Amino acid sequence: MRTNFISRLALLALAGFLVAATQVWVGATLGWIAFGAGIAMIVLACADGTAPSIAQRGIDAVIVALGAWIIVAGLVFDGRVLEWTTFGGAMQLAALALTGLVVHELASERVVHELSVAPVERRTEAPIAA
Repeated sequence: MRTNFISRLALLALAGFLVAATQVWVGATLGWIAFGAGIAMIVLACADGTAPSIAQRGIDAVIVALGAWIIVAGLVFDGRVLEWTTFGGAMQLAALALTGLVVHELASERVVHELSVAPVERRTEAPIAA
């Protein structure tokens, strides 16, 4: 498996956890969870920083900016503002992670299709000896 596929799945799982956390915990607990999640977002996005696709690198850049915003929100905001900014950030993260997965799968599908479809005249008739 490729690094960007695994990092996108991890980011999607993190987004789901953050959505649930915003509805379960409040106050300082949610602030520290948001702080940790923001750090995890930045680390996971930077782990895939060498992706060959420009689209994937653009998604990584937006995730890093979103992670920085979640860190700031976790440290600065309180109460309902913290709850809803973290919820909104988690939903944005889910959308970005799903977009990254779709871009990855489209690229993989294109490669598989190009490798599996070959004209008859390009195939070798005799088996290759070892």
